[in-house]
Amino acid sequence: MPQHVLVPLDGSDHSFAGLEYSLASFPDATLTAVFVVDPTHDATVGTSESTRDRAEDDGERVLDRAVDRAEADGRELRTQLRTGTPHTEILAVASETDVDHVVLGSHGESPIKRPFLGHVSEAVVRRAPVSTTVVPETAAAVRDRELPGSIRVPVDGSEQAEAALAYALETFPDATHTALHVQELPFDRPRSEIQGTYLEETLRSYEERSAEILEAATALADDRGMTLETETAAGKPAQAIVDDADTNDYDQIVMGSHGRSLADRLLTGTVAERVARRSPRTVTLVRGAPVED
Repeated sequence: MPQHVLVPLDGSDHSFAGLEYSLASFPDATLTAVFVVDPTHDATVGTSESTRDRAEDDGERVLDRAVDRAEADGRELRTQLRTGTPHTEILAVASETDVDHVVLGSHGESPIKRPFLGHVSEAVVRRAPVSTTVVPETAAAVRDRELPGSIRVPVDGSEQAEAALAYALETFPDATHTALHVQELPFDRPRSEIQGTYLEETLRSYEERSAEILEAATALADDRGMTLETETAAGKPAQAIVDDADTNDYDQIVMGSHGRSLADRLLTGTVAERVARRSPRTVTLVRGAPVED
């Protein structure tokens, strides 16, 4: 369960959605908001003292607004105003302090228009030393949700998925939790067409593996005295997870992230990153043990 949550703000409504999510989801955590003045975003910021002062004033106004919003909920909000490259400064705050979770608002366009989160969010999600949450909705939409709500937890039998499920159960005990295992079958044919063929045995092995994974997930919930629903789906994991959460109107997705360094990752990113890029719902990526090659 997060104890100190960092919320980067840039003044946009979607960055304040991250603050709304944090206020609703982590009532006992310390919250810190950070605004980064970026000299490279506008060349004039770095050319004179007056323009730098104006940029810092803008940042202070954003942080003051965030403090007022937190106080309306009876919460204290710490603030930091920094200057530099935004993702570098955000990661520095996360590394230099006792922050154990970062919540980022993304710009919230449709998946077709938004194939990526954006440079800053993408870099933070990939490089943060702690778990991250990406909030793609507006601040008003987040306020309208009764969080934690219903949570979808994709599971695949890995330590990372187990860590994500434990996080979801322990952080949000009042939520409705459903574990989902996606079967990425090596064929694209209706199940009715494979009966009596050599593919039937292949399908049976996949279904047995799904049952084992979901039984382990149920056991983890049972150990905590909690209820866990389970389901399976077939398809490409990232797309199946996004489609499932959207179709069934889940409030958020919690899933494992493998924790490799950026240098070890493919440019296309992991399944978790692709879900975070495309999901219309809030996605939390929980750091687990590194995946061994």
